[in-house]
Amino acid sequence: MKVFTEQEIRTSFNALGNNIPKSVYVYHLNLLKERINHLKESFPSENVLHAIAIKTNNLTRVLSFIVSSGCGLEAASFEEVKLALSVGCKPEKIVFDSPVKTSEELLHCNKNIPGLKVNANSFGELKKLESCNNLNIGIRINPMLNLDSPDIFMVSGAGSKFGIPITERENILKAIQSNTSIKGLHIHPGSEIKSLSQHIACIKVVYDLAIEVNREVQNKISWIDIGGGIKPKVDKNNTQSTIIPFLNMLKKECPTLFNDFKVITEYGRYIHTYCAYAASRVEDILTYHTPNIALIHLGADMFLREIYSSTPPKHNYYNLSRINEEKRQYDIGGPLCFSGDFISKNEKISRLDVGDYIGISDCGSNSISMWSQHCSREKPKVIYVQ
Repeated sequence: MKVFTEQEIRTSFNALGNNIPKSVYVYHLNLLKERINHLKESFPSENVLHAIAIKTNNLTRVLSFIVSSGCGLEAASFEEVKLALSVGCKPEKIVFDSPVKTSEELLHCNKNIPGLKVNANSFGELKKLESCNNLNIGIRINPMLNLDSPDIFMVSGAGSKFGIPITERENILKAIQSNTSIKGLHIHPGSEIKSLSQHIACIKVVYDLAIEVNREVQNKISWIDIGGGIKPKVDKNNTQSTIIPFLNMLKKECPTLFNDFKVITEYGRYIHTYCAYAASRVEDILTYHTPNIALIHLGADMFLREIYSSTPPKHNYYNLSRINEEKRQYDIGGPLCFSGDFISKNEKISRLDVGDYIGISDCGSNSISMWSQHCSREKPKVIYVQ
């Protein structure tokens, strides 16, 4: 799958013309289509629902494109459920996964969105769902296995707020037997998972539980939601790595998964990361510091994980206004009024002047959808490219 090269970002940016605002966010829908097609072609298509995570990129045109491609949407809040409906997603293709759902929200869904898939996060939520007979209910399971995800993205160990621990197996079985609307099991062990074997071991915990349940009550569990979590990577040929190795191992460890169950996925970063770039104007250069500080109009308002996370996403930075000039080191600072607002430090980039535009690669996921209201700044102009 294609990944933007520096030249392709330059070409795309130059095609925008001369009237460029202080910041732009450019999303290439053709790259999104390529990744959706990769999922469809890789997974056994007839028995799989790809519910792309709204939280990763919540732009309505992007969501509409996903829905028009035949995929569903994964909602991490009631508000995202409403957003999914607003772009035409059918209830049976929406997966409601918030860890904090109110009784009022669930009753509304039961009355107005029949067929919606709801993954219960706890026994307390299952109790709220007892009268919701119009919903398709799953139970989120915490496999209690340690992963090599960064700590803030690891949701599968003791103390996690996500899912019912598999150590509660007997109570889980009782809950499944007592509620006829429970049709599925859900697992999302974490994000940025590096180890395929550990990832699949988590899924196998839920797969084995589903088989155990169905031995007691035939066809009780009809679907398994395997979540997302695969880290997007670029190989040596500057293309995004395929999902095939993960699938081959999954089929080996869970041999009847795609035959005996409908499978749901919830990919976000894997789908969106390489589909967009951003560009922002250099408004000032502070020369009394070594390295010089280039101040632009995007910072911790759009790049929250880059600023606050201990394992920030990686971007490449380019001076889009000039090329092949001597590279210098710069700290790239954002516009917000706190001292930590630097999206990169000691970045080597072609010599910058005030008015130049800095391009920022690989901005498709967890960027504009995480926009912060700190300092009440406006979002960048969004441009879509087919």
